[in-house]
Amino acid sequence: MTEITYADFERVGPGTLAGRYLRRFWQPVSRVKDLKPGYAQPIELMGERFTLYRGEGGDPHLVAFRCAHRGTQLSVGWVEGDCIRCRYHGWMYDGSGQCVEMPGEDEAYAARVTIRTYPVCEYLGLVFAYLGEGDPPPLRRFPDFERPGLVETGVPEIWPCSYFSRIDNDPGHVPYTHRESQLRAGRSAQIGDRSTTVTETEYGVRSAVLAPGRPPFYIHFHMPNINQTRSVVRVEGTMEDAQRLFVDRLFWRVPINDDRCISFVVDFLHLTGEEAQAYAQRRQRSEEAEGPSPNEIGEAILRGNLRVEDVAPETSMYKLFWIEDYVTQVGQGPSRERPPERLASIDQTVILKRAIWERELKALADGRPLKEWTEPAGLADMSSVGG
Repeated sequence: MTEITYADFERVGPGTLAGRYLRRFWQPVSRVKDLKPGYAQPIELMGERFTLYRGEGGDPHLVAFRCAHRGTQLSVGWVEGDCIRCRYHGWMYDGSGQCVEMPGEDEAYAARVTIRTYPVCEYLGLVFAYLGEGDPPPLRRFPDFERPGLVETGVPEIWPCSYFSRIDNDPGHVPYTHRESQLRAGRSAQIGDRSTTVTETEYGVRSAVLAPGRPPFYIHFHMPNINQTRSVVRVEGTMEDAQRLFVDRLFWRVPINDDRCISFVVDFLHLTGEEAQAYAQRRQRSEEAEGPSPNEIGEAILRGNLRVEDVAPETSMYKLFWIEDYVTQVGQGPSRERPPERLASIDQTVILKRAIWERELKALADGRPLKEWTEPAGLADMSSVGG
């Protein structure tokens, strides 16, 4: 008999414990601005493939990956009105998954054919889907990101590592992993003068970073796979933006499969009016800047062809942070290939997150009630701007 391992967080396919747990929550599947009316795209999440499309009327839909007829990939077909038509033989499905047209076949046959569909909605510039069984829970909302200000969605980060490696990114790494970013932004790396305390909360885990003579700096982890920070360096745009602005940020770490993940990023800046418009334009230019991608630079560093310190000085702080995290987290490799970890006092956040995850997976396996996570307002403002 195979022993159940409640600490197996990285296997996320259908039927796995971690996969079942993640499917109980709404997960982002695309940026709103990347899903154009009349277009379809194939996506993979948690080891399953789907077809995401936006009807010509503007509504997003998530349906099965393949046509029920001969199994052709639906995303290569056409979006017609609010429906999607298969390119192979023209079978067409509406947003509910019902086949509404079969060229050359009896209409009664079409009425008997459906494909699976999934609930979708839009929030904070992202398209969310519910991939679990039964009726979806209410969409989780984040009051701090609904205030007057500028909400921006970053370029999705697709990395060749487990989503849990990204969840496990703890506060203790900052002075070391992001030393170059902090130095370029004119901030002290604060190496060796920080400590961390962690607490389970109604939303997940709160980590308080403490340094002598400074107010506490808080990092929030929302179960099951969302990191929240207030960054005073990692701001997309110009170097001047990184030196004078701060950003509240949410990261959804979503598994593509067991070995790859995608992060969807939502930024909130306390800017309005013309100042917000000007920043959005600078940010757009920074995102569109030519040159190697952060992943390509990260891979060059992992190969030993480049150092983090050699990254071009015109690289934005956002992309430099991306590169610094990439080389450390992707550089860990799959957990199954690593030697046993030696966790220490600096890893309190990692230890508590894993304990909560293991507790919830065991409850799921046993059929017991799971903790209901809730989102209070005011989390972002717990951290000082200078933290």
